[in-house]
Amino acid sequence: MKRHKALISLSHEHHHGLMLAQLIKSGSPEFPGLPATISGKVQYAVKFYEDNLIPHFKKEEEVLFHRSKSRSSEIDNLIGELTTEHKAIHSLVNELQKSSEPEIELNELGVLLEKHIRKEERELFQIIQDVFTENEMNKLEKDLGESTISCKV
Repeated sequence: MKRHKALISLSHEHHHGLMLAQLIKSGSPEFPGLPATISGKVQYAVKFYEDNLIPHFKKEEEVLFHRSKSRSSEIDNLIGELTTEHKAIHSLVNELQKSSEPEIELNELGVLLEKHIRKEERELFQIIQDVFTENEMNKLEKDLGESTISCKV
């Protein structure tokens, strides 16, 4: 299904998150212009998390999730899962910075990040588009656009 314009900015940010996920998973190919070493990937992942994922998660939690809560039990369940995954991603990034074997955490982070983004795109966004009226979607778009939280993607 076509993505509503209210959610397109989040989908664009998700695209960059998926690129990170592919870069840091075990056995990933080299990507031109991106780090190829484990230490380079660790530094890149931590910086991406700080510059992009933290503000992205905050925007989702403070605007999207807040506006979507109590619309349906399915949305509420997904929001619970996604919020838990935000916390798990945060923990993995913290572990990654202290790890003596960062390849393990990089792969776990890449797998979780990809799963998380796919869940938002394929499940949550779809349900929101089905449940919200056009006026509500337009208000959501305005609220997401006015959010003072911005990613550096």
